[in-house]
Amino acid sequence: MKIKEKKTLFFLFGIVNVFLTNLIIQILLIFLKTFYATFIGQLFNFLFGFYFYGKNVFKVNSLNKYHLKKYFLLNIIIWNLNWSMISFLTSFGFSKNVIAFILIAPLASLSYIIQKYIVFKR
Repeated sequence: MKIKEKKTLFFLFGIVNVFLTNLIIQILLIFLKTFYATFIGQLFNFLFGFYFYGKNVFKVNSLNKYHLKKYFLLNIIIWNLNWSMISFLTSFGFSKNVIAFILIAPLASLSYIIQKYIVFKR
């Protein structure tokens, strides 16, 4: 599959994944601390993303424990970046919800690069 096609598929699955993940986070930020809201959102993202990105974007025929471990580590990194950046920037008076929205693009870009070159590398 061409790189452009992979990016397009990642983008399309990403729209669905990001929308659902951030819907969960946005709702939970109303009721829970940032740490917990982003954790639950990241858990959903992990379960949805591992299968759909691995199988449909990066065309891995057989997802295995090695892929799962790397994808899990990636999710821990992204989650920590997400909640720590939201927490840090809210200390300057910014809205948690706005910050969470702004972080979508840079975190998704980082995620794509790591998945392509490390997690699902052939």
